[in-house]
Amino acid sequence: MRPEVVAFIIVVVVYFVGSEGLKRYYDAKIQAFYNAGLFDECLDELNKFLPRILLTTFKQHYYRFLVHDARGDRELAERMIELLVRMRNSAKRQAQILPIAFNYFAENGNKKRAKELLAELKETKGADKAVIADCQLTYEIVFGKRCDMIDKMEAMLPRANQQLKGKLYYLLARQYANAGNRERARHYRAELNELRRREREAQPNEA
Repeated sequence: MRPEVVAFIIVVVVYFVGSEGLKRYYDAKIQAFYNAGLFDECLDELNKFLPRILLTTFKQHYYRFLVHDARGDRELAERMIELLVRMRNSAKRQAQILPIAFNYFAENGNKKRAKELLAELKETKGADKAVIADCQLTYEIVFGKRCDMIDKMEAMLPRANQQLKGKLYYLLARQYANAGNRERARHYRAELNELRRREREAQPNEA
């Protein structure tokens, strides 16, 4: 093989390995900033030249959505999640982002957009049926005022992992509110807030 061909192959391999390594480095660094609650640093890193080149547009928008949502900046968070939903995603990726968008709009009381996203999720090829059922139930509890799943959800709590427990606390608070039991609704909202507080405190050590 000619020396210049060998040199070219070496350059390509080094570039590929180097770019992949840098991509993982910036991904981990931004994730660590987010986990630690260092949102300004997270956005500053996303605005730097190399992360903007190395990270996919989808991942950059998703990190921005997480930061704006954590800050309670609904206008910017909605802008980012809408960009994610409207991108030319694969069916698999669309099936992953639609439930996130649905839950965001449902939790923020946007019935019209939540309904549209739920309908789109049902039409998305490869969407998990269990995820669709969960979103449908969430819609009916949040906007349809259902309160008939309280006993079943409370029975699930002892065996639930942290992520599921948070969702159960949220839906139980909504159901008790729907049923007019403000005391139990406040109880589960407090449990949810405490769970999120513990998660925030644990994240810097995990990063």
